[in-house]
Amino acid sequence: MDNTLNRYAGGFALSACVAILFNTALAWLKDSLPALNGWMASLTGHHWTTHGLFDLAVFFLLGLAFSRAGAADRLGGDVPMKLLAGCTVAAGLGLLLWFLFV
Repeated sequence: MDNTLNRYAGGFALSACVAILFNTALAWLKDSLPALNGWMASLTGHHWTTHGLFDLAVFFLLGLAFSRAGAADRLGGDVPMKLLAGCTVAAGLGLLLWFLFV
């Protein structure tokens, strides 16, 4: 069985990794910097709306860039999917610990 992903599936899997980690970091920053939270709220009416739009922009822009560059092809096999799973778990734990202890 062939474990390779097509160019776009692999590129967007890598992009999802970055977007997931970006989402977590932005949540931490927004909570730490009220000025950032206020600025983001002023852009769209609510900070979470802006946050989601930033996440989508990161995902789609990097997904296209990674796909065109063949980034996932260089990793090979199912590595992008393993990275995606690892990033999802790491980000989930990061948010859990943040909201429990901060």
